[in-house]
Amino acid sequence: MAARIRYPAAAQPGDLVELRLLIELPALRKLTDRGLSDQELALVRKLADATMRSARSGDVLGYLRADMVFHLYLLELTGDPALSEIARLLLAPDRVCAPRAGDLMLREAREHCQLTDMLADDAVSAADDLLRLHLSRLSADPSAPARHDRPESISRAGA
Repeated sequence: MAARIRYPAAAQPGDLVELRLLIELPALRKLTDRGLSDQELALVRKLADATMRSARSGDVLGYLRADMVFHLYLLELTGDPALSEIARLLLAPDRVCAPRAGDLMLREAREHCQLTDMLADDAVSAADDLLRLHLSRLSADPSAPARHDRPESISRAGA
């Protein structure tokens, strides 16, 4: 008998932050523990760059697609198909279509690039902190001013 996953009717992108943290943080740690091959790292960089291109051009839909592909690819690299499938549901376009201002898209795209660098440098703690900060914006009010405080480990990593 197959199980069906249904979303609560009122689920908003911010409502899913804790769940995404529970899935993506351990996956990120797993990737940093095992390391990425040169080929995997090159593709992660390419995907991070795609988010940057979309953000720079102001292409919100392109950015949301590129963001979803970036996060899904990192999860798929763990080799856990169930984890990837659950994440695919959480990252579905209707779950992440919150309005994105150009500066927010650029900041998030830069974080994708920084996260890629941290993975390459085995900066586990800094990558963990940055991903936590990155995902926490889903629950923030998009009209609120940008926060410039960063966890100490991110600053030390040169992000």
